[in-house]
Amino acid sequence: MHKTLLIAGMLTATAPVLSSPSDAASRSFFSPTVGGDRLSFCVNSGDACGKPIADAWCRAVGFEEALNYQRNSTVVNRPNVTRYADTGAICTGADCESFRQIKCFRAS
Repeated sequence: MHKTLLIAGMLTATAPVLSSPSDAASRSFFSPTVGGDRLSFCVNSGDACGKPIADAWCRAVGFEEALNYQRNSTVVNRPNVTRYADTGAICTGADCESFRQIKCFRAS
């Protein structure tokens, strides 16, 4: 079982993107953040990546789950700074991957 994610208490969501009246039950968020830092694609232990993290982030912003998500490409010669959702620790360096976007869903 995964550690409880700390996202809810540290959450700083970016402005919603790609939202429309016909698609009111879902929203896409680009470069989601936690505590002012980009949300890490994995938990600190590396036991979970992608979907479980995206789902927890969506629940923290009032949705039920993530419909889809994209991993952010690593930018060469630019340090990455991300925050782990399970421990709140900061990750810096080329191995610290984040989400490019998360699309969240809530049943109408």
